[in-house]
Amino acid sequence: MSNEATHHLTDDPAEGGTWLLDLVAAVDYLRRGIRPNITVWDALDESLRWMLTETDAPPESSDELAIAIVGAVADNADSIITIQTAIRRWVLTMADRYNDGHHWPHPVQRRGFPPPRRDS
Repeated sequence: MSNEATHHLTDDPAEGGTWLLDLVAAVDYLRRGIRPNITVWDALDESLRWMLTETDAPPESSDELAIAIVGAVADNADSIITIQTAIRRWVLTMADRYNDGHHWPHPVQRRGFPPPRRDS
């Protein structure tokens, strides 16, 4: 992605929910065929590994997600921004590869409104 295309992107923590929704939407799409076994946790793990190794190649090992998170937090005092940047990078890379560069449409609502009570 060129600098011109990324100048408007933000890693403001207030935007974290949008990037997380994008991650869920990308995983929902990828699970339907291209990567049928991927989970949200796999995507988070992959995004953090990319950030730690500074590459967007698929991970070579099956290290635990906790190792990637601990590494992200330990390497940077601004760990929230670091993790959000990793998620944003993963979401945008997947959009470039599998969605013609378009943002992911957010997932379809899975619960009705108003949502049912948890104790029912």
